[in-house]
Amino acid sequence: MKINFFNRKREQGSILAITIIIAGIIGFTLASYLTLVSAQNRSVIRSQCWNATMPIIEAGIEEALAHLNKNGLTNLFSDGWSYELGYAVKRRIIGEGRYVVIIYPKTQPIIESAGFIPMPIFYGSTTGTIFADIWPYWGPKRYEIRRSVKVLVSGGALFVKGMVAKGSIDFNGNNVMSDSFDSADPNFSVLGRYNSRKRKDNGDVATNSGEPNMFNAGNANILGYVATGPGGSVSIGPNGIVGSLAWFYNGNSGIESGHFSDDMNMSFPSIEVPFSGGYTPSGGTVTETNFQYQYATVTTTEYPTDPSITGIVTNFGIVTTTNYPIVPPPDGVTTNLVTIITTDFPDPLPPGPITTNTTMITSYSYPGHRPFITISYIDTNTVYYPTNVDVYGSITTNDTSASVKCILSPMPSKNGTPPSNDSDYGFLPLPGTYVGGFTYDYVNSQKAWFRYYNAIQSYSYTVKVYSYLSETYSYSMPSYTYKSAISYTFMQPTSTNIVTTSTRYDYVLDSYNYVVDNLSGSVYVRGDACLLVRNSIQFTGQGGIVIGPNGSLKLYMAGANTKIAGNGVVNKNGNALNFQYYGLDSNTSIDISGNGQFTGVLYAPNASLVLRGGGNNAEDFVGAIVSNNVTMNGHFNFHYDENLGRMGPKIRYLVNSWNEIPFDNTVISVLGFYKLGI
Repeated sequence: MKINFFNRKREQGSILAITIIIAGIIGFTLASYLTLVSAQNRSVIRSQCWNATMPIIEAGIEEALAHLNKNGLTNLFSDGWSYELGYAVKRRIIGEGRYVVIIYPKTQPIIESAGFIPMPIFYGSTTGTIFADIWPYWGPKRYEIRRSVKVLVSGGALFVKGMVAKGSIDFNGNNVMSDSFDSADPNFSVLGRYNSRKRKDNGDVATNSGEPNMFNAGNANILGYVATGPGGSVSIGPNGIVGSLAWFYNGNSGIESGHFSDDMNMSFPSIEVPFSGGYTPSGGTVTETNFQYQYATVTTTEYPTDPSITGIVTNFGIVTTTNYPIVPPPDGVTTNLVTIITTDFPDPLPPGPITTNTTMITSYSYPGHRPFITISYIDTNTVYYPTNVDVYGSITTNDTSASVKCILSPMPSKNGTPPSNDSDYGFLPLPGTYVGGFTYDYVNSQKAWFRYYNAIQSYSYTVKVYSYLSETYSYSMPSYTYKSAISYTFMQPTSTNIVTTSTRYDYVLDSYNYVVDNLSGSVYVRGDACLLVRNSIQFTGQGGIVIGPNGSLKLYMAGANTKIAGNGVVNKNGNALNFQYYGLDSNTSIDISGNGQFTGVLYAPNASLVLRGGGNNAEDFVGAIVSNNVTMNGHFNFHYDENLGRMGPKIRYLVNSWNEIPFDNTVISVLGFYKLGI
């Protein structure tokens, strides 16, 4: 039997190769899976961090809104909010994250909030998404993700502009004027009241609507800005004016550049019934004691302290000084640089660099011991005898013949003998102005004696000139220019007349809540009153509302129609806040006509307001308006009190829009607020 032996070495090598290949495939698959798991883990961690920034951003926005609603714009830099480059800035750490939030101190504030979350692991790249970036901040291997949100805020002052409407505005009258003043600033009011000589150009008019043909400015003179909702426009007549006081006084027409915008977006909260019940007002006789003061205008350099003085106006002048003011003025300081050149090294040293220059100096006097002095000689001719110069050689006196008529009375004849005393001949030349003596001769044609002499004309000589190199020093010294109060003008009482009057009124209101169905006749307010009218308001003839010197009235109108004519609203205090008209949603029509003067604020978001001019008042409406529509007919003057934006009623600040923006586009990034520490 024959046994065959096979060679198994080749077979064993094939099995080993297959095993290695299979092991490699398994290893590669496992490595790919691990890489996938690692990438997924990184992505999950980064996504968690990216999402975790948003609650931090929201915390910053909520803190900013709470701060605005508590302190408003007038006390913005308080409660830990710092003033940095004109912005209100707050930084806060939350766990391992942090946020930086800023508030633009504008009438309609803007909030920017940036959140920062540290990455738990090191990433070798600082590249992020369009909204979130990775960046180091604590060390070379510590990175943060940053995201930012910009929020537009609505709310704040209820009367932030002079005249605001939800819908249409139609100025179809003649001589319609809108301007402003500031009852809290004596520079722009007289005793807190409007005066055309001190008016301002913030009589802004705006509509929330962006629909076409909703804002007809006609031929009105609007000294201020106009605005519509997005996409809106303003039509203006050939003689209409919208712009600044300078634009108006220069005789321009149309809308001045930059005085129109289509970004108006205001909320109009409804007015609720203020109270459930109240007293029924009754009539009575009011006795008033009026003090009529006679005033004189006084101007002094010291600020007046007499409490009887009123209408203080600060007069400013331009001051230039080398000392920076200890208290910087509100209008800022202008720094000017003046170049000074001197041969003496400056002491004390100037704040900037000193430049040393080499200059050739030429002097007629010997300069003392200096190196490299060059001496030259110059032939000189002067009318004065040389002094304080080095003369080389002799001095030549140049003279010319001169004569003067002798003054004698009587004049001696030709054959006579002149007097021997020269002073008898009148004019004598001063010593040093002539050389030699005098000679005399008789001139037949003049029948007079003349004195002849040699007058000095000039001096000729050679002067030594010294030239040498000298060092001069040039440097810049700052001077400061700013506006400063230089005097104060005010009204000082000189005499007082006391007048007592007694008047019968249909209603007298004190410091209570009142309710009536219909309001008409005559009303006198002597306390801080609130009045709810259920049905109608109509003032005609001699009727109207008189706000006493110590009174104020909040009038709530639940009825549909209000008509104010007659004596209108006489606000003896002159402060628009002393009369506040609030129309509930059911108040749909308000008509102010003729001499129906109105001094106060009017808020009726559902009412169509008609302002009918034609009277002789220069102050038809003083205060502010918010309504559904506004129509002006005839002659009408509207004057917005800017103090209402500061001291007037407020509504809560609310988020109007919310947009996530790239961090590098934020003010926080551009101005580096996030780098200033926590």
